[in-house]
Amino acid sequence: MHLKKQRVSALFIFLLIGGMFITTCFAQAPEDILAEVGDVKITRADFDKELATFVAMANPQAAEHFATKEGRQGFLGQVAEIHALQKKAEQQGFNKGEKYEAAYHEMAVARLADEAMQSLVEGAKVTAVETKEFYDKNIASYTDPVQYHVFQIVVNTAEKAAEIKKKLAAGGSFIDLAKAESIDKLKDAGGDKGFVSVADLEENIGKTLASLKKDEVSAPIQMDEDLFMLVKYIDKKDAAPKAFASISAQIERDLLANKQRAIYETEIAKLKKELAFEMNASAAESLRKESLSDAEKNAVLFKMTGKEVKVSEVEAELEQIPPFIRPQILSGEGLNDFLKQFYSRYLAFANVEKNFAELSKKYPEIINDAARRTVIRFLLDDKIGAIKLEDSDIEDYYKKNLAQFNTPAQMRAHHILVKEEAEAKELFATLEKDPTKFSDIAREKSVCPSGKQGGGDLGTFGEGQMVAEFDEVCKTAEIGKLVGPVKTQFGFHIIRVDERQAAGVMKLEEVREQIRSKLMPEKQREVFTKLVEELKKEFNVKVYQDKL
Repeated sequence: MHLKKQRVSALFIFLLIGGMFITTCFAQAPEDILAEVGDVKITRADFDKELATFVAMANPQAAEHFATKEGRQGFLGQVAEIHALQKKAEQQGFNKGEKYEAAYHEMAVARLADEAMQSLVEGAKVTAVETKEFYDKNIASYTDPVQYHVFQIVVNTAEKAAEIKKKLAAGGSFIDLAKAESIDKLKDAGGDKGFVSVADLEENIGKTLASLKKDEVSAPIQMDEDLFMLVKYIDKKDAAPKAFASISAQIERDLLANKQRAIYETEIAKLKKELAFEMNASAAESLRKESLSDAEKNAVLFKMTGKEVKVSEVEAELEQIPPFIRPQILSGEGLNDFLKQFYSRYLAFANVEKNFAELSKKYPEIINDAARRTVIRFLLDDKIGAIKLEDSDIEDYYKKNLAQFNTPAQMRAHHILVKEEAEAKELFATLEKDPTKFSDIAREKSVCPSGKQGGGDLGTFGEGQMVAEFDEVCKTAEIGKLVGPVKTQFGFHIIRVDERQAAGVMKLEEVREQIRSKLMPEKQREVFTKLVEELKKEFNVKVYQDKL
């Protein structure tokens, strides 16, 4: 079996197939029939079973909705639509042939693996006694930390902080001085930060507050190279344990999750032994590299009875993960955790393959559900998967919605920030002689993070995003020419404007794919809705919602 993630049509989500829509084959009283799809009758017993299964897997909001009469009636309608889709798919022969059999078997194996593991972990239970004992032993973990009602003043030099400290010591108003001198977002509020948990404060601020008396102002605290802070608190709430009743449910959930995880880990360890699992450590480590050679991609990552899995297979799966998350997975234990999830799925699937006949008999509803999901997917791929958008559709949308694609005026610049004007003038003179040194000097001398991180590159920004003095230079300076020193509240800048773009409208080619990604689901949904309505007429679908 080709072991890849199940490919499910994007339109499949409309079906809400979360439960197993199984109808009984024995006769029941007419009043028990809630819906009819041709010769298929959906009984109350069928509906209750399907709804219970769906709700068990739904999030709390969905579960709450389906507990209402409106939610139950809507769900009944969806069940009937599912049967209509299945009936049409089978009528057109989508449940026959090698392609269907392979897809059905793959779906059945995945579903049986999930069900078998779920059945194992469902045996885990947590008692009220266990929950209370855990709370008592770990009460420190359930204690709300100290909270302070904090006031702060933030400035950009130690000298300025010391000057304000003297004014406060002489009787100056903390609130008035914060409004006049502070450079942070709490300036207009007089530095009032409100009650803050010590857990949410930077460590040095928390320690400082702990050493102060009420209304006592701290000495200047250096937060960064160009940030200094004065703090005080006017009120304090001592640490206190949370009431057991308020967190017992969460503790119970955590303990249950731990027990279920232990059961899962035990099962995976057993399968590794039974299936003679072996991991190639050097091949696994190669996945940390930015790029792999063909030989490294073709190396065996792990093997087990009757199966070898190459590095290329897990690499393909890693590529499905958003780029900004990938570095976390590839560093430290992240890669090992990812590989464990990856090979655990293979082990579970291999175990199902080994015991397919036995598990199929044990979970017949899973087999039926896999067949139904597969045949409906084939129908949707045929009816909806081939839908295409014409270029004219995209162009019409673009012309009718030009306002969506307006872009503000933008600029791109490099800068070097230092504290003293004399140093800025000296660096400016050096750069006038050799402008190519800009990035190197920014990395060495600039106190702005952009210096060390990008050689002073601020990237693209809009008008008004920077402080007024800096913004004015960026709007008027000659492109590529050095300007400075420019004084702002942060210090002295040497600025080089690299690019300016006037406000305008993005070109069609720049937004073509963006428009396509918006219009395609809408068109697919339209075709899907039309298909369902046609099938409801064709199969004379009747839904007796008033019986719910």
